[in-house]
Formats: sequence, C-alpha cells, structure tokens
Amino acid sequence: MNQPMADHESPATYSDELRGARTQLARMIEPADRAGMALLHCLGPITLRDTITSHQRPPGWLLQKVQTAMATWGLRSKPADLGDRFEAWRSRLPVVDPDTDARHAHSLGAWVVIPEDPDWPEPLDDLGLNRPIALWGRGDRSKLPGLAHSVAVVGSRNASAYGAAVTRDITHHVSGEGWCVISGGAYGIDAAAHSAALTAGTAEPPTVAVLACGVDRFYPSANAGLLSRIEEHGMLLSEVPLGCSPTRYRFLQRNRLIAALSRATVVTEAAWRSGSLNTAHHAESLSREVAAVPGDVLSGGSAGCHKLIREDHAILVNNGAEVLELLGPLGNDAALGIQAEQDDVAQRPEDSLEPHLLRLYDALPLRQDADPSNLCRVSGLSPTEVMTGLSTLRSRGLAADSLLGWRRVGSKNAPGTSRA
Repeated sequence: MNQPMADHESPATYSDELRGARTQLARMIEPADRAGMALLHCLGPITLRDTITSHQRPPGWLLQKVQTAMATWGLRSKPADLGDRFEAWRSRLPVVDPDTDARHAHSLGAWVVIPEDPDWPEPLDDLGLNRPIALWGRGDRSKLPGLAHSVAVVGSRNASAYGAAVTRDITHHVSGEGWCVISGGAYGIDAAAHSAALTAGTAEPPTVAVLACGVDRFYPSANAGLLSRIEEHGMLLSEVPLGCSPTRYRFLQRNRLIAALSRATVVTEAAWRSGSLNTAHHAESLSREVAAVPGDVLSGGSAGCHKLIREDHAILVNNGAEVLELLGPLGNDAALGIQAEQDDVAQRPEDSLEPHLLRLYDALPLRQDADPSNLCRVSGLSPTEVMTGLSTLRSRGLAADSLLGWRRVGSKNAPGTSRA
C-alpha cells in the first residue's frame, strides 16, 4: 500500500471531524504513548484515527512514518514496537461514536477544547510531544483565556493544620491580586487552595481543578461539594475522556498539565512521597518558577519541600508576598539551599515499576480476577505486552494468577489512592 498524502486539516474546514478524531484517539492512545503521540504530530488526528480503525496490522508506510517521527523527537524506536502499539490501540476498539460522546458531554454541561481551537490554552503547547490530545472541561469555557495568569498551589493530601493554614494564607494573597489558582482537586493542600481561591479570588476563573479522571466523575467523592463549587465559579479540566477512572498513572500524568498551565508552582507542604514533587519537577523542566514553603524539620510532613529547596529545585518562600515577587516581571532566580547527600528512603515494590508495568499494575483489580483481554482494554497495552508484563509482575510478587484470571497483590494502596 502506498503512503497517503498528509492531511492538511484546516480547523475551518474540518473542525467537527477533527474534534471527533481527537476524542476517539484520546480513548485509544494514552498520554505517555510516545509512538502514538509522535504519529499524531506527524500525520494529524484524522489520518491516524482512520489508519488505526481500518487496518488490522500497521501498514508498511506507517512503520516508516513512526521511525521518522520518533527520530525527529530524538526518541528510540524499533520496527517491532509499532506492531505492539498498534495492537494495543486497536484493543480499545470500538470507541464511542463522536456524536454520542458529544451528546453525553452536552447532557453534563461539559465541553471539549482541542489544539486547533482558538481558545486552546497555549501554555500546554510547551509540553511538545506530551501535549494533550484534547481537554474536557466543565464550567464557563469563556474563562479559558484567564489561565494565562495562573499559579499552581499543590501539596500533600495528608495536610497538617500548619500546611492548611499556610496554604490558605498564600492563596488568599495571590488570589486577591487576580491570580487564578490551579490545583488537583484532591484532599489536603489541594482542597485548602481551591477553597481559599473561591473565597478571595478576583481572577476569572478564580480557581481550576485538573482531574485525573473524566470530568463526569467527581473524585474524590468526599470533595464533590467543593468540585461543584469549582465548576460553578471556575473550571474543571481533564485530558482523559468521559467515563475514565482515576489511577496512579493518571495522577502522575495529570501533574504535568498543572505545571504547564501555571506561571509558577508553589509546594506548600509535601512529604517524601508526595506527588506534588512530581508536579514541581515538571514545572522545572518547562522552565517555570518553582517555590516551596519550609516546615517543621522534626516532622516528615515538609521533608519534600526541604528536599526541593536544598537541591536547588525550588526557591524558599514564606508567604504570599514572596510568591507574588516570584511571579513579578523580573522573577526571582535566586538559588537557595545547599547540596547535600540524599537520604535513603525505603520504597514500595511498585515505586520502581517501568511506566508500562505501572499502567498494567494499576489495571489489575484487588478483589477479583481479571481476564488478560480486559487488562488490554483497561491498560491500553497489547496482548503481548500484557502477558509479558503479568509474568514480570508475578515474579516481583505484585500479581497472582488463578484459573479465573489475574489480580493484584503486594500493595495496600488501591488504584487512585497514591498521592497526586
């Protein structure tokens, strides 16, 4: 088969088809699937969607395309890899019809914004190959331009009274000066930041929650009231389609969006394992400002903040005024802290899993056995990757099999309970 001409997908001509193609691709390709994202940038969403849905195997010209695309982005690729990726994408077929998806979104008051739209948040383009395929949102879409004046306030879910108090103080200060506060909608520091921004914020929107699940699901459920208020006065955003559940992998992926959307990321309280450190490192990699608030050195609750400061990843701030100074036109490039020997912290077995194994581990149920074909659909991995991965997880004591299927073992954390 000859290679088709590249699509010149004009938003003016193909806007509905583009939107439909992107929403379908978001159900087939995970955000960290570099081969899929490289092909998306190379072929465009319509050609890639049509190729996946109409071919049982990757055509020869696609093998050449992915090698060229991966090389362009400085990534390694092997011809055999695309066969596995193609099988993984097709394992999620059939995907929801775009019209059905659109009607479901409309019934919830949700909407979809894609990179071809004029109101697409441009800071997300700094993610390059990792830019979201699309964004689902709830709230007033006309407030999207307000994200250009945003700061992320993040931290541990298990916040102390000190952490919550300093978060409210900083958020009140920056919100009162017209900065939109972005966080993850989780317990602890996230909830304190959102609540303070809703009270004191003067920006439009005052606060935005970036979710690790579909915007049709308020997670965690105990924060449903808060998330409803954020929807009413601000916005809820997610890169995963409607109906998707939160997993550890998606929390970590979500953090890059919080970092990219914000001018600076402020970590107000974070333990060693807090996912907010992941957000801070994403911000640093995007050349965004990073700040951290010190805490009690005798308590582990601020150990992550101290690590960021000590290793020159973050600037020490004590209050909202210092955060505003960091956000000012001149910024603040002072590198505070000293280099010190890293502490040896005990890790859980799953902490060292490779990304594809973590996706498979998150897909495994705790209390019932799952068939490998179901694990393919949930994880987005090919059958070969799933079977090889299950064998690896079993050898590491993280999965067990029976006549009925596979289940997770070796961790006390359920999917989505890791710190975000």
